[in-house]
Amino acid sequence: MGNLIFWIVIIAIGGYIYLRRKKKIPPLFSLNAKAGGLGKGISVINENNIVEEWSQIILGMGGKGEELLKSVSTKLQAQNLPDVVFARKEASLGQSNYTFGDKRYEFVTMRHQRYPDYEMFIGAIDRAGQLKASWYLTVALPGRIMGKLRAINKADRDAMPRAMRAPQMLSKTLGKMLAQRLNEKIAGKPVPIRVRPEDMTMDDKEELGAYITTAHNVVLAALEEMMNDLNLDFSKVDKHTEGFLNLS
Repeated sequence: MGNLIFWIVIIAIGGYIYLRRKKKIPPLFSLNAKAGGLGKGISVINENNIVEEWSQIILGMGGKGEELLKSVSTKLQAQNLPDVVFARKEASLGQSNYTFGDKRYEFVTMRHQRYPDYEMFIGAIDRAGQLKASWYLTVALPGRIMGKLRAINKADRDAMPRAMRAPQMLSKTLGKMLAQRLNEKIAGKPVPIRVRPEDMTMDDKEELGAYITTAHNVVLAALEEMMNDLNLDFSKVDKHTEGFLNLS
């Protein structure tokens, strides 16, 4: 019995390390979340993971990227958004850039603790002597094996009679509650139950959309403030986003 428990623990630890390296699950604790402020990190923005984006070339604002990011950071934190973690991260645009050690850029990131598979990257990068202000909402996609397992599990669950789904759903819910309790003990404060993208209800999608809309409006407000100070015409800025939210 002792050997069995030992191997179960070893397999669980190995599985956790593998999934963390693949960024399929959130960390058990976060240094950034503790203070609610801006920490540091390195990441990759993969084009295939982008589900919503906005960008605009601003003429006459070359070299103002860091100033814009600081303004966005200040305004975002002033919103006091609950269960949100902000960070400053270096990120490369595309996996190949990261692999070969190419350019990395500074981004302000935002992640909701209930929906940790989604992460918003806000950037301000000089392009052709001008400033490209942008943000990307990315979602962590499951690996090939994990994706197949989830799909099989969902297909089996959907094929079950409704009365037989209850025990499986109860087991899944209890598992999430136990994980939440563990994270709360480690973090020393309440932590929301994680919701995977495929498990999101309509209410979850509207909740996430509200946070992204707020962040989009904050970016536009910071940009408008800077452009007015530079006597630039903010009315020419295209405010529409591309993706499933289609904000304006």
